[in-house]
Amino acid sequence: MILLFTSKNMASANIAKKLIEEHGFVEIGKDRWEHDDLMMIDTHAPTVLDVPTDFQTDCLLVLSSHKSKREGKALTAHVPGNWGAADMGGDPRTLNIAPASRLKTLMQELRREGERIGWDSSLEADHHGPTCSVPIMFVEIGNGEEQWEDEDAAAAVANAVMASVRREESFETVFGVGGGHYPRDFTKLVIESNLAVGHMAPKYAIESVDAEMFRQAVEKNVEKVSKVLISKDETNGGQREKIAKLAEDYGTPVELV
Repeated sequence: MILLFTSKNMASANIAKKLIEEHGFVEIGKDRWEHDDLMMIDTHAPTVLDVPTDFQTDCLLVLSSHKSKREGKALTAHVPGNWGAADMGGDPRTLNIAPASRLKTLMQELRREGERIGWDSSLEADHHGPTCSVPIMFVEIGNGEEQWEDEDAAAAVANAVMASVRREESFETVFGVGGGHYPRDFTKLVIESNLAVGHMAPKYAIESVDAEMFRQAVEKNVEKVSKVLISKDETNGGQREKIAKLAEDYGTPVELV
């Protein structure tokens, strides 16, 4: 795994700083640090959406800030990708390869750390760039500048990252449909069940999910997707029918949660 950050982003740089100070990352060259089989690179990208992704590795983890109009303290994680337009980088209508088991363990550790420091934690649905050819996920501190510079939050994310990468586990993986940008049902499922969720299409993106986007959601995963889970309370009947028909055409089982 390669950890990517940019010293031009406060939250990104602060998480990296905690990894160096508290978790034994050692500088091995200009803008590069190493700990066991982990590499960390300062990309100096102007924003976290612009980090370069042309690396040969089993997974990229981007250390990031999270910005929201909603005030509050939050630790989040997600797979980048675009269900529709590419308003925040990456290619339009293009998903990345989801490392669902890694995302699950990261979210579980984020929840533990968030509870320890009194912060909320949640998965996010697929959104924003970049687009790349290897598995990728983001871990983020939100929701604004006050939180980005919070030392306890940066330490919590660093702790979660290191605890999760030590867990070499593989889980049954599903494609999640429904819910909001912060998918409550799928966050709970990832934390409490034995399932991992790769791609997540929120309710507002279901209109963009056609046969091609459904194919990407099922095929672009590290682990094989066993089924589609639809949030029954956070989708309407027409949306459920649409996804069920796409799943039937593709040959993937569907369940409501």
